[in-house]
Amino acid sequence: MKFVKLFSLSLLLVSLFSCDTIQKATNSSGGVFSLTGTWELTSNTPENKLTGSKVTVAPFLAEGTFTTLLNNSQCYRANDIKWKNIASDNSGGFTLNNLLSNCNTATLNYQPATIAVINNNEIRLSGKNVDGAENTQTWRRNSK
Repeated sequence: MKFVKLFSLSLLLVSLFSCDTIQKATNSSGGVFSLTGTWELTSNTPENKLTGSKVTVAPFLAEGTFTTLLNNSQCYRANDIKWKNIASDNSGGFTLNNLLSNCNTATLNYQPATIAVINNNEIRLSGKNVDGAENTQTWRRNSK
């Protein structure tokens, strides 16, 4: 019984902190911003791959999962966790680990990245691509 209470308390704390990290970050305009929702990739520089793909960030989870894949020449799979360990940062954006794929399904390659909030419906992810070059992605909130 003691274990169940401790487990329940731990689960509640994780849920509260996870929810806070993806829903209550203050954006650069001073408003409260929520990363929860579905995001569509509209620009991917310099690669121009995966545009039109969608990632969904669910409440209480500090991760975003592919829900739609388009222009996928990098062997991503539906339901792959694209963004994990999402946390708010001090500048009104987010830090995370971004999944990179080189078609080697034996190992998952997560690299550190940041998300800057452009406005309530647009974010910009900055990090590295599989070749180690700088990569910038623009994502727009999908209302569907």
